[in-house]
Amino acid sequence: MIYKGMQKHAGILFISKKTSRVLMILEDLKWTVPSFPRDKSVVEDAQSIIQEYYGQEARLVPVELYLSQDSGFEFSTYICLVEQEFVPSNNQTFCWTMIDVLPKGVHTGLKNTLTNKIIKTKIDTILLMGTSL
Repeated sequence: MIYKGMQKHAGILFISKKTSRVLMILEDLKWTVPSFPRDKSVVEDAQSIIQEYYGQEARLVPVELYLSQDSGFEFSTYICLVEQEFVPSNNQTFCWTMIDVLPKGVHTGLKNTLTNKIIKTKIDTILLMGTSL
């Protein structure tokens, strides 16, 4: 059963083609990735956060959809492959890190996503395809 008040959120894994590192943002003393509540389609909702963090348009590639057992919460994870690391345009604390070497205090859900073998294989495949995306 899907509740009327289902919470829909999405996160964007900005990954640098040049270094294969992912952008982490420190939010409430936990490292996470840029995320946003979804009201419309992911692409429409993501455009503003891509612009805010990256400063230009980019393509999203879906890698995961998490739906809670009670169907009250949905979280989608997308990759935004960028040419090289960049400094986010907002003032949050950030770092670029290897997916296999996550900083201390990573959000549990993000850690589960990045250490999942199937998702890791998807990320590796996207990185290998890199320029064709």
